[in-house]
Amino acid sequence: MTMNRRHLVVILSLTAIIIALAFFQFSSPPKFIGAVIDPPKAMPGFSLQSALGPVSSTGFRGKLLVMYFGYTSCPDICPLTLANLRQAMDKLGGKATDVQVLFISVDWKRDTPEKLGSYAKAFRPDFIGVTGTQSQIDSVTRDYGIYYLLNLPDAKGYYSVDHTASVLVLNRKGELILSWPNGTSPDDMASDLRGLLRK
Repeated sequence: MTMNRRHLVVILSLTAIIIALAFFQFSSPPKFIGAVIDPPKAMPGFSLQSALGPVSSTGFRGKLLVMYFGYTSCPDICPLTLANLRQAMDKLGGKATDVQVLFISVDWKRDTPEKLGSYAKAFRPDFIGVTGTQSQIDSVTRDYGIYYLLNLPDAKGYYSVDHTASVLVLNRKGELILSWPNGTSPDDMASDLRGLLRK
């Protein structure tokens, strides 16, 4: 066998191995970092108020819907989680158009739709902030397993809010498919979203 033929055989063999590995990677089921809900759980739809009018959860069918419950006066966990979500969306590049982040305020006393609109868009222009009346927030949080409590105000009228800090992900059909605990990194979020977008 000549030297050129040997080189050709080696190159073809390596190419075949690379193609096989790529096929295995993209055909094998994705591995998720977040907690997978299997089978996915059908969730009730809801409508809450944004700065631009009512927003219905069913209006995002065909996209992944990433939901985080918090409040704009939150000093640490909420802004950090939204900053992580922004980084995760940035890492998706063009695929980010198939994902919608929805920030739902449980602080129905202080957070107006206008305040939420400005707050959410400060993290990323396509983030949407919504809220509602106490009964609406109570209904949505109950349906989605979210705990919250408006604590008693201090002498100056300020109060904190206790709330579940996990992030929920609904698939394109509006089914709950994944949740991330507080502190999940942007890289892990982006990896999970890529896996879900491949489904």
